[in-house]
Amino acid sequence: MNAATSERSGGRAVPSPASLAARAMGAAGTGAALTYLSFELVDWADRYDTRTCARAPDFCMTLWPIISIPGSFAIALVVLIVVYRPLGIRPQLAVIPPTLLLAPFPLVAAWTAVGLWTAVLVGAVWAAALALTVWRPCRIPGLSVSAALLLASLVILHR
Repeated sequence: MNAATSERSGGRAVPSPASLAARAMGAAGTGAALTYLSFELVDWADRYDTRTCARAPDFCMTLWPIISIPGSFAIALVVLIVVYRPLGIRPQLAVIPPTLLLAPFPLVAAWTAVGLWTAVLVGAVWAAALALTVWRPCRIPGLSVSAALLLASLVILHR
């Protein structure tokens, strides 16, 4: 039996380094895709609202900008539940809520400071770091990376 897989972490076997890397890459790819999708959905809703209300003489607002943000969260929740199950990233209640609820801070900070593709990269790093916190040997590095991203984003957003 492999020494890495025989080590226990919270009652769960720690996967081999190759398996751990594959799970981190899967989480990173999912985070990057969801970040891009969310920003594009909100941008599309804003462009639709601007285009629709361009000739309105009075106040005009469509529902799409209001629906786009909760819609992004709902899509991300479903995708994370579906993708993290085969990746073996469990317990999902420990990983998915912080991934979703705290992600807007680093993502918006990266988007406002640099641009969309930096936000996509930050989304990938954020998802991978939080997914790695499931296994004890990776908990401290994963939490450190996510805390650094969160702290940097709060500094950028509140400067």
